Amino acid sequence: MWRLLILFTGLLSLTISSLNVFAQSSTAATIVERQVIVTPAPAPKEVVVAPQGYYNCFTVDAGWYKDTWVPAHRVCQYQGQTQGVAWVEGYWQCNKFTSDGTNCTNWEWMPGRWVQTLSVY
Repeated sequence: MWRLLILFTGLLSLTISSLNVFAQSSTAATIVERQVIVTPAPAPKEVVVAPQGYYNCFTVDAGWYKDTWVPAHRVCQYQGQTQGVAWVEGYWQCNKFTSDGTNCTNWEWMPGRWVQTLSVY
């Protein structure tokens, strides 16, 4: 009787462990880290000062956004502006790069602009 109970408990434990491993492996996300672009961005195409009346400005760190490398740039927040809630300063973004992802082969200018929702990129 005790042997059956020990056998049943062991099988139950093994089944639960197997289900737990299966659940973890089927829900685990794969995280792929991208390389940092080392090619320096060109000099700004134009420098437009953030419009007056902002209440907060901050610098967005360089990083990848939707398969595009976006260098560090400044964003200023506003309240009560009809043009938008934030001003994003102009910057060069890299939309083509070497296969190892470290050197930019095509820079595209993103001019300063108003945005209707706060977005850092």
